[in-house]
Amino acid sequence: MHLSWKTPLQQAQSDAQSGRFPEMLVACRQIIESHGDNVNALLDVGALLLNFGYLTRARECFERVRVLAPNDLRPLVNLANLAREAGDHAESQRLYAALQAAQPDNLVIRRNFLVGQEYDPTVSDRERLQHALAWGEWAIAKIGGLRPRPALRAPQSRPLRVGYVSADFCQHTAGLFVKNVLKTHGPERVTVFAYSAGQVDDWVTAAIRNACNFRDVSALDDAALAERIREDEIDVLVDLSGHTAGSRLTAFAHRPAPVMISWLGYFATTGLQYIDAVLLDEWHAPVATEAQFVEPVIRLSNGRFCYQPVPWAPAEVSPLPCARTGHITFGSFNNTAKLNDGVFDVWAKTLAAVPNARLVLKWRTLVDEALCACIRAAFAQRGVDPQRLELRRASFHVDVLKEYADIDIALDPFPFTGGLTSCEALWMGVPVVTWPQSRVVSRQTYAFLSAIGLPELAANDADDYVRIAVELANDNERLATLRESLREKMQASPLCDVTGFARGLEDTLLDLYESVARKFATEGANQVDQKLLLNVGAGHPKSGATIPRAFQTSDWKERRLDIDPANEPDILGTMLDMSAVADESVDAIYSSHNIEHLYPNEIPAALAEFLRVLKPEGFAVITCPDLQAAAQMIAEDKLMEVAYTSPAGAVTPFDMIYSHRQFTGRDKPYMAHHCGFTLKVLIGTLKTNGFAAVAGKRRPPAFDLWVVASKRAMTDEAMRELAGKVLPG
Repeated sequence: MHLSWKTPLQQAQSDAQSGRFPEMLVACRQIIESHGDNVNALLDVGALLLNFGYLTRARECFERVRVLAPNDLRPLVNLANLAREAGDHAESQRLYAALQAAQPDNLVIRRNFLVGQEYDPTVSDRERLQHALAWGEWAIAKIGGLRPRPALRAPQSRPLRVGYVSADFCQHTAGLFVKNVLKTHGPERVTVFAYSAGQVDDWVTAAIRNACNFRDVSALDDAALAERIREDEIDVLVDLSGHTAGSRLTAFAHRPAPVMISWLGYFATTGLQYIDAVLLDEWHAPVATEAQFVEPVIRLSNGRFCYQPVPWAPAEVSPLPCARTGHITFGSFNNTAKLNDGVFDVWAKTLAAVPNARLVLKWRTLVDEALCACIRAAFAQRGVDPQRLELRRASFHVDVLKEYADIDIALDPFPFTGGLTSCEALWMGVPVVTWPQSRVVSRQTYAFLSAIGLPELAANDADDYVRIAVELANDNERLATLRESLREKMQASPLCDVTGFARGLEDTLLDLYESVARKFATEGANQVDQKLLLNVGAGHPKSGATIPRAFQTSDWKERRLDIDPANEPDILGTMLDMSAVADESVDAIYSSHNIEHLYPNEIPAALAEFLRVLKPEGFAVITCPDLQAAAQMIAEDKLMEVAYTSPAGAVTPFDMIYSHRQFTGRDKPYMAHHCGFTLKVLIGTLKTNGFAAVAGKRRPPAFDLWVVASKRAMTDEAMRELAGKVLPG
């Protein structure tokens, strides 16, 4: 009897899928009236209503569950998702933070928390990275700790075995983008496996199933999935989901393949240190993007995405709407979760500058009157008559594409910009105005525009966004030309070149595998060889100087680099020129009282050399004089008094500022000091010049500063742990 609500729920689901929403609502109301004290019934009905945009009705279900079962956290998960859909990111993040504190091992909560941050414009790049790193550490800890890299097999005489893992091998953004790529892979170069973790089986699923070795792994747990991947002897495993719904990224924590990468379906770092690369492109990943990722960044030459229209896309582009209506119609068919105050500000200014213009918004949640009222109020508060807005509810995909016949110019939200939505707008002849920012997800539309030769539609800031939109709105001739030419531009660009994209992706996978194989052959599967410490500016081995105690173990092998041949270094070189040291060959660098010998303008080049020779997981330990402590003595008129005694002799504040007097002279000009640091300045310098994480300490009695700087991103907790190991007490 307790299952009696299941049958009407199934009917309601069927009605919704067929677009019979009045019937769906009637069935939902009947279930609530008959089973209003059944927590599971209310949760399932609420989930259905939420999925199809009826936010207010869904909230009523979840709030009723909270009354019936105050200790049940499931309604809070749904309410957090609902808040995100409504654009209330502060509430969504508040709920998810509380949920994660209450259930730290709940995968769905952790995953949704990370995804939600990508929509929230108030969350910094650093915060997003830190939370992802915490997830990675949690995932590894859950399976009992770190796993060694599986052995690599020689690929020369056989195709590379590549496995793609996704919950979205269906009519989903990721499925649509990847479908033709999998079909076009050259069998002589790669043998393709698709591990499908999703529940939907449709025409996209069928196309992918026919194109490769298809594995339905939806019923397998992580350990079983990892074992299946091992049985298939996958060389390169590609995650297409990241932390999105249905993701199997936790299976990657088992390290089932020797090379693992992140591509396409996610837009930020996974946080998992095992991932050997994230595949982006020059438009998604400008210089310094590496600081947002634990994974090394590889830039695909043909772009990150490859677009092909769906079979039912209109064969022809419609005429320019403003020629028919007499006014410009802006539009956005993006998720309402992407709307925020910044977006409302810019769009309102655009509408104010084009007095007769209209704005059409379309998404499934715009069936909810309360949300629609909030959106109209947001524009009214900014001086825009709500009558200039048209809020359209969801429709079938074929109808969505046809509705671009009503849109002259598409307005991209930010920081979470359009993906497939922007491609479809461009395919239908509608130019898209966008604003790329620092996070990768903010640069999707910019990448599409750049690929087709229209980067000028990307703004530098909010004012520039308004300028571009207004100039387009006032130039009907240009709009007409764009409408007629956009599809042709796309077809002729790398964005739609499936064959070129597939070959380029294969090249990248093969090169990465060979690179890892070479490294693996040198280091060994379990990396049992000693780790390498490069002692930069080591001095003479009999000088009395020693490396930190943490490196004085059998786990570490020291190689000494110095500018002076008389010091008998293993490697002759300088901080500015370590060309004798191979790229990514050093586990750690130790630099004692060297950095102050550089001129300020030389420091970026020296730190670039440090980063070049360090392995992806490597770090540098740097110590130098503490000018703050020296200044305190100088303020007491003790410039020439002994501050401390080093292996080279007594040291005064004068020596700390200018150089130790016994080493100054024409024969060793490099011993002079040309810059200096406080702890704050030193940490800031390292971060500015590419180190992802830095921790440090002052030792006033010793008049020195100590910092450890990591090449890869690390959580604050992990950084503190590393500092505790390698820095002196």
